[in-house]
Parts: sequence; structure tokens; C-alpha cells
Amino acid sequence: MKHPIRTLGLAPLTAVLSLALMGGAAQAAPKAPSNVDSAQLKYEREKADCTMGRSSQPRSVCLKEAGAAYAEARRGRLTSPGDDASIYAANAAKRCEVQKGDMRDLCLRRVAGEGTVSGSVAKGGKLEELSVITTEPPAAGPAKQPPK
Repeated sequence: MKHPIRTLGLAPLTAVLSLALMGGAAQAAPKAPSNVDSAQLKYEREKADCTMGRSSQPRSVCLKEAGAAYAEARRGRLTSPGDDASIYAANAAKRCEVQKGDMRDLCLRRVAGEGTVSGSVAKGGKLEELSVITTEPPAAGPAKQPPK
């Protein structure tokens, strides 16, 4: 028994492709409305993270911190080192105040960017290192006799 071969027209194929394209457009990231400030958007994201358990803090603490940060941002008092490089530099210099003498100078050089940094916060910590070669005059004392 022979089975008849059926051919489909282009209409069903066009409909399927159109639906697929519209679905992809619907999944595109929505743009934020222009009347919502960035602090409010950040607060909403942080609040959602707290609610979904994507924070290392207990839910109540996370929500309280997110609300406090939003309130400070609305007052214009929430800054971060990325907002103003001079705040970061001043904070780094303050950390060197406990050092004395040459150690303080070396600390200031290290926080100003001299030296090397290894490790990462994600791996447990960063090691900042500044190696300095110093030469001292020979100590005054009895002259050594050359070997005979």
C-alpha cells in the first residue's frame, strides 16, 4: 500500500518562525523606566536577593541593611571608593598612620601602587608586597688581612 506524500505550504512554517522570533524578543532584558532612579533599582535587586536567600546574611538582617543603604543613598550620603578616588586614597593613607619611620614611608608607597599584589579576596586574601634593596656602608672595624 502506498502512502500519499503530503506537502505543507509555507504558511505554517512562516507562522512557527514568527512565533519563535517574537518569543526571543519577549525574553530580551527589559529596560528600566526613565523615572526610576538607580538607587531604587539597586534596592529592589538587593531586596529580591534577600528574599530569595542569595545573601550570606540572615533574611531579616539583609533586608534591614538593604533598606538602610537605600535611605543613605537617597540622602546622598552613600559613597564608595569608586565614586571618588580621593576617598580611597585618604583611607589607604590612614591605614599607614600606625607605622613608624621608614615603615610608614614604605606603607605609603605600597598603598600608592608600588610593589606586587598576589592572591584575591575570593581565594582568601591578597598579599601586597614591596621589596626594597638597601645598601649600608661597611661597618667601621679592624681591617681584614688578605689571605696569603
